[in-house]
Amino acid sequence: MTELEQPPQNGIDPTAGEDDENNKARPADIEQDMREMERRKRVEAIMGSKLFREELERIVDSAREGGAGASGILQQLSDIVGVPVNRVSNVFKSSGCMVPINDIRGVESMGYAKGEKILRCKLAATFRLLDLNGWTQGLGAQITARLKVDQEYFLVNPYGLLYHEITASALNKVDMQGQIVEQGTTNFGVNKSHFVLHSVVHAARPDIRCAIYIGCSPVVAISSLKSGLLALTKDACVLGEISTHAYTGLFDEDERNRLVRNLGPNSKVMLLANHGALCCGETIEEAFYAACHIVQACETQLKLLPVGVDNLVLIPEESRKLIYDQSRRPPEDLEKKFAAVTTEDDAAGKEEVPVHPKIGSPPKWRVGGAEFEALMRMLDNAGYRTGYIYRHPLIKSDPPKPKNDVELPPAVSSLGYLLEEEELFRQGIWKKGDLRKGGDRSRWLNSPNVYQKVEVLETGTPDPKKITKVEIITFEDMQTTQQQTQKVVNLKEIEGN
Repeated sequence: MTELEQPPQNGIDPTAGEDDENNKARPADIEQDMREMERRKRVEAIMGSKLFREELERIVDSAREGGAGASGILQQLSDIVGVPVNRVSNVFKSSGCMVPINDIRGVESMGYAKGEKILRCKLAATFRLLDLNGWTQGLGAQITARLKVDQEYFLVNPYGLLYHEITASALNKVDMQGQIVEQGTTNFGVNKSHFVLHSVVHAARPDIRCAIYIGCSPVVAISSLKSGLLALTKDACVLGEISTHAYTGLFDEDERNRLVRNLGPNSKVMLLANHGALCCGETIEEAFYAACHIVQACETQLKLLPVGVDNLVLIPEESRKLIYDQSRRPPEDLEKKFAAVTTEDDAAGKEEVPVHPKIGSPPKWRVGGAEFEALMRMLDNAGYRTGYIYRHPLIKSDPPKPKNDVELPPAVSSLGYLLEEEELFRQGIWKKGDLRKGGDRSRWLNSPNVYQKVEVLETGTPDPKKITKVEIITFEDMQTTQQQTQKVVNLKEIEGN
């Protein structure tokens, strides 16, 4: 290795001590430039070193043969260079990659029915949210969503994929019996024994379009209690009527009839004894809203159980109804907007006239819609690519402008012109509306001022030249000239007489 190839040890130059006196007198910006130049020289020396290239090739070859990931290679490089690995790169903390939720692109979206792609993206995003919150239960749990009210087709997750692996195109389309109508992008089928629970609920309650099974530890623990879920917190009250069913897993005719009777016509949350809970809703947002609150309510109740059930204070029945009703209404500042839209829809329904939503009108209120959109923004900001269409975008379509906003400022301004307009406006001689009617133009065309060309000689030069200038003769000057001329004429007449 030559002297040029040998990098300085630990960035220390042995000859640097000779220029200490000169470095003290340098300004700060020049000193920073000098340090940057020295750093570049060291980097060039290291990259040009033959020994460094051989060591780098050895690390890459060993990592390729041993199967080490990007983090292992960065660690070895940091050991050679002497720089911490977090400074080398903060991105490659692991060699894993993120699976996008919306993997339906371009022409592929034309193969789905109207609204099916959006429903697939929302359902796949729900699986991802459950995984991020740690509410997953392996491969057995299911979430189903009805495509249309008049069709008995449902979207369900394939048996064999974890929640973080499910994408929009991977969902299977099945009928009421669990038979696959349209296979997703995977080769996995559907667990029919688990789908029976969802099919019975969807058949008994056509108003339910989404059903989420929650089997995490807090919910299973509360479902195993005789008392069930108690009204201890607001999270338990927003769930409304909670039904209970002694779930056995053997869905014969008697089991199905008991499940339908226990669910009832109004309940959307059912505790399955020793198995968890089934959260339903008219939309995916409402079902996920119920799933979030039941998990929080179960966790709170588990923390309070050691003090004894007799020492717990339950929320009164009137307060429960009030909390439930408030959770089903929009906030006060948005209630008027949504009430206006609802009134228009009701009037159109009575007259049996098709409803056409107005451009710019607020969308209908959905239970859990605002919370779900906030979570979708979180996923999109994290890079999950949800494909969700936001009903309440963050950015306003038409931001307000200042009152005195000047879009095109004038290139030349005349203060005298403005002062003259203001004075005429005060005297009532000129009105501001005359500008659009042509009054201002006629006022300038009918101006009494006179513009004439005058040739004058240059000054300050031995050989002056004639220069043409424009001279303005105002109306006052003309009057003064006429008066002087009249005086001269009068004097001549007097002298002549």
